Amino acid sequence: MELAWLAPVLPAGAFALNVLVWRQMGQARHLLSSLTTLAGIGGAFLVFLQVFGDAQANLEETASGPARHLILEGLRWFSIGSGGTASIFAPTLVIDWLSIMMLGVVTFLAFLIEVYATGYMKGDNRYWWFFSVKALFTAAMLGVVLSYNFLIFYISWEMVGLCSFLLIGFWYQERDNAEAAKKAFITTRVGDVGFFVGLALLYVATGTFDMKTIFDAVEAGKVDPTTVTAAGILIFIGAMGKSGQFPLHVWLPDAMAGPTPVSALVHSATMVAAGVYLVGRAYPLFHASETTMAVIAAVGTFTAIFAASIALVQRDIKRILAYSTVSQLGYMIMALGIGAYTAGLFHLFTHAFFKALLFLGAGSVIHSMEPVLHGTGRNPNDIFNMGGLRTKMPITFWTFLIASLSLAGIPPLAGFWSKDAILLGAWEHGAYLPLAVALLTAFLTAFYMFRCIYLTFFGSPRWASEPHASADAVHGAHAAHGHGHGGHATPHESPWAMALPLIVILVPAIAAGWLGMPGIYAPFEEAVRFGPVVEEHLNIWLAIAGSLAGLLGIGLATLMYLRPVSGPRLLGQAFPDTYRVLLNKYYFDELYQWLIDRVVLAIAAMAATVDRKVVNDTFTDAPGPIFSTLGDWLRRTATGRVQHYAVGFVLGITVVGAVVAGLVPDLRITLW
Repeated sequence: MELAWLAPVLPAGAFALNVLVWRQMGQARHLLSSLTTLAGIGGAFLVFLQVFGDAQANLEETASGPARHLILEGLRWFSIGSGGTASIFAPTLVIDWLSIMMLGVVTFLAFLIEVYATGYMKGDNRYWWFFSVKALFTAAMLGVVLSYNFLIFYISWEMVGLCSFLLIGFWYQERDNAEAAKKAFITTRVGDVGFFVGLALLYVATGTFDMKTIFDAVEAGKVDPTTVTAAGILIFIGAMGKSGQFPLHVWLPDAMAGPTPVSALVHSATMVAAGVYLVGRAYPLFHASETTMAVIAAVGTFTAIFAASIALVQRDIKRILAYSTVSQLGYMIMALGIGAYTAGLFHLFTHAFFKALLFLGAGSVIHSMEPVLHGTGRNPNDIFNMGGLRTKMPITFWTFLIASLSLAGIPPLAGFWSKDAILLGAWEHGAYLPLAVALLTAFLTAFYMFRCIYLTFFGSPRWASEPHASADAVHGAHAAHGHGHGGHATPHESPWAMALPLIVILVPAIAAGWLGMPGIYAPFEEAVRFGPVVEEHLNIWLAIAGSLAGLLGIGLATLMYLRPVSGPRLLGQAFPDTYRVLLNKYYFDELYQWLIDRVVLAIAAMAATVDRKVVNDTFTDAPGPIFSTLGDWLRRTATGRVQHYAVGFVLGITVVGAVVAGLVPDLRITLW
């Protein structure tokens, strides 16, 4: 396990090699950068296998009690404070089942998604830069996973945000992509400001950024409860930004403007999961404050149902998955807030696989539709421009279908077991409102996912209803955009570089949940926990309720959308106002834009006026002539005559003496 530090170092080294060496290799840099990135991330996955192989014995031998972990202290770079008590940069790593779980998820999915990207991004003129940034992103994410020092954690956290900005805006030539990147960067920075202030409060209270020291101090009651609550809420705001929780959710759906491999890795399995991971890692801090836990539960519960309702009417296939991600992250946050620690992180684990599979499947569909619809003015992401694809893309269809069933919580797939764990946790902790919301969200999730499936893969081929450009024209334009997939006149299955990762990820999308079958086989609950081992059991009625909610959602979607497309029009006609509000995402984008235009910019204009009229004109520019005149007068005293200087010296000594002696009380000066 001592080699765990290599996990972030290897992809970071791949980034450095790509930028410093391969960049100079002309066209060969594209192939070299992709191979180097794959090697770096593949090496990190091998590190995970080595760590996982050693974990059971080492964690059992070196740790006892409810929190089994191994802390690996690195070299201290420097310290601040008397006696070196305030160590700032202490690259401390933590190896426990939580970090091991995330290490495996990140490296496994990152590697397969990079393989997928070799096919998806083929022909892009910035192919090498894409793989370089993905390598740096993976390194930063692994830094977040392994850090046991809040400052190192925060630095890695910000690097993840920077890489996300670069990847979302990868095709920055298109204005929408550039705007989406800026929106993601600014919104997540709002959360990160809260994170930073929370860390500052903890540092003032404890004198360290070391997590173990902070958690021990909180547990021992050495930190004021008010400080614990304030710091906990502020740090959670950082998690809200990264995980797209209400009201900082607006950036994530727009982030789908980036290439699909970015959506699959950054915005389904890793970056957005970092917020949930932060809550899990800093859980001793949050758990110490009932107020903080209530805030976490409330935000997660509301976000779950809020985002699911928006997904009901979206037309863009990646936006549907984006709002689904926001909703499922709300599920996890809700579970952590009500005290179902293991259940929330278990859902994080299973969700990473089937949601990555869904995004890759969506990318496969878009990859197929782009050349078909190019030149028609129709959006290749719009599910209403698809239809009948299940026979054209059988691998994509079946993997997408199974992943959707897993997301809907249908047994015995992975999503069923983790969602059931959350339902059981809500029931056992007496959180009946979150339980009801969770069941309703499960119903809505199944409905919008099968709405997506029926409109995409079933029915008549709506992509053939309008003429499209010639194959030559399609190929030329598509290649100019950077893909160069070829000019196919009809949809087609993706190449094996893209199809094979779908098949491989399908396995954990089905079976990952089997690691948490209560009362049967539940190693996840035994390993990833907060507190002593609690024997889990299957509540058959909750399991039936959760499955029934999913089946009812599938049934309703079948009635509305399996037939020729009329359901959406009927829904829009029956509930026009509700439909319009949902389609426009509750007008939160417009609200935020109004606040920026009318409030933020107005305050900025006032500040600019004060700076210009008061600070510059009054305190900067106005004294200028005064001091210039004074300077001219003082210059005239430099006559060069010794007697004048002697008189001035004597007068100065007299004034100073009078002040010191207290002869001039109004001029007395007290020196501290």
